[in-house]
Amino acid sequence: MLSGLIALFGWIATAALVAVSLLLAFNRQTGLRLLQHRADMLPQAMLVRYAGLAVLALVASWINAPRVLFGMLLAMAVIGLGDAFIYRRAGHPFWLHLAVGVAAAFAALLSLLAMN
Repeated sequence: MLSGLIALFGWIATAALVAVSLLLAFNRQTGLRLLQHRADMLPQAMLVRYAGLAVLALVASWINAPRVLFGMLLAMAVIGLGDAFIYRRAGHPFWLHLAVGVAAAFAALLSLLAMN
C-alpha cells in the first residue's frame, strides 16, 4: 500500500517537472513568473539545486544504492550535456559542462552495470 502511494507521488512529481520544463522551454518569461523565480536570482537558486544533488549523491553512495545513483548521475549527465549545448550554441566556453556531462553519463553506465 505504502509503496504504491510512494510510486504515485513519484509519477506526480515527474509529471510536474515535465510540465515545468515544457513551460520554461516554450515561454521562459511566463514560466519564471508562474514559478515565482527571477532571472537575477538564478545563481542563488542554482547553488541550492547543486547542493541538493550533492545531498542525493551522498545519500545514494552512503546507502550503496546503485539505482538511486544511476538516476542521479543520469540527471547530472542531462544537466551537463544540456548546459554544454546551450553555451556552445551561444558561443561561450562549454568544455567543462561537456566534460561533466560525459563523466556523469559514464558513471551512470557503471552504476547501471553494478545493478546486475
